[in-house]
Amino acid sequence: MKKKTTMAKSTTETESKKKAPAKKSKKGESELTPAMREEQVRLAAYYRWEAKGKNHGSDIDDWCGAEDRLTD
Repeated sequence: MKKKTTMAKSTTETESKKKAPAKKSKKGESELTPAMREEQVRLAAYYRWEAKGKNHGSDIDDWCGAEDRLTD
């Protein structure tokens, strides 16, 4: 009877196998849920507003600019 020997896998090899690849649509783009997309736009709009000096009243411009930037 032969003995089976196993080697311990390195941490990086084990971790890389745990990560599942992003799901791709038929066109090769990542699929985002509407909630994920809205969160991305919300964060991008906030960072635009913050970078512009936190001026009140520019929320619609910041939101639309964030959407445009994410769809490019």
